[in-house]
Amino acid sequence: MTSQASEPAKVSAKDLLMVLIVTVSWGMNYPVMKFVVNSYPPSAFRAFTFIVGFVSIGIYAHFKGISLSVISKEKWPVFKLSMFNMVGWHLPMIYGVSMLNSGRAAIIGYTMPVWALLASALLYREKINGRSIVSIVLAMTAALILAWGSHEQWGNHPLGVGVMLVAAVTWGIGNAMVKNTVLALHGVALTFWALFIAFVFFVFLTIAFERDQWAWPNFLQWLAILYGGVITFAISYVAWFHVARKLSAVSSGLSIMLVPVFGVTGGALVLGESVALADISALILILIAMAVVLTPNFNLKQLFQRKSDTQ
Repeated sequence: MTSQASEPAKVSAKDLLMVLIVTVSWGMNYPVMKFVVNSYPPSAFRAFTFIVGFVSIGIYAHFKGISLSVISKEKWPVFKLSMFNMVGWHLPMIYGVSMLNSGRAAIIGYTMPVWALLASALLYREKINGRSIVSIVLAMTAALILAWGSHEQWGNHPLGVGVMLVAAVTWGIGNAMVKNTVLALHGVALTFWALFIAFVFFVFLTIAFERDQWAWPNFLQWLAILYGGVITFAISYVAWFHVARKLSAVSSGLSIMLVPVFGVTGGALVLGESVALADISALILILIAMAVVLTPNFNLKQLFQRKSDTQ
């Protein structure tokens, strides 16, 4: 695969479907994770989901005839992408979720597009157009509204906020790296190896720090592991790498800004977390941000010109 132009000319129906899959599955993943890590060691849980994920991807690749082999010159780039997009994101995130309301943890995590924008500009000198800036302002305004609505809740977990911010920054850098890395490796194979590398890392982590907490997962925990491994990882990461490599780093990040909204609503439905006016306001702003970044012909100048012409 090769890297694409910084702003694609068209967004296909397939791209939008993949965005939807990632949005819903990753959003609902937050309350699922919150439920499990309240009673199960976080790194062990993640190790289980990673092994389910890369085995599922391996089976899919076998039946599709997709090679999982990595040529020598791409081994180091694949390792770096895996460390930032998988290990660097999931390690602080799984512990951050354990310290915060699941919906609010999702919102902090999805400040990622800002860090992707900065990483793209600083590391790869990607140009930032007006549409990207408007979308970021809208999305971050939504996140700030939700953050302000949760300040009392967050006040008891200051470490959790910092940990989730570390996760968001790392994933933002990784998102920019995916967009700007030229690989012959198929996206499915990249997902397989990213999950495998993360699995190995988390196995060592749980052996080092969680041995006294080990227990065989119960029925509900197994359901969560299967959801995380098959839906969140195997299916959604294939979709995500497609989106991240076709769209710009900013666009691909902003295109999934509805994830925290599903995290908030999922937390309300599954865990009984409250949904306030702030959540509804943020949803509206994020929908507008998505429309701006995903509509190729969206032009602010033309929009305001049409308004002035009708007056």
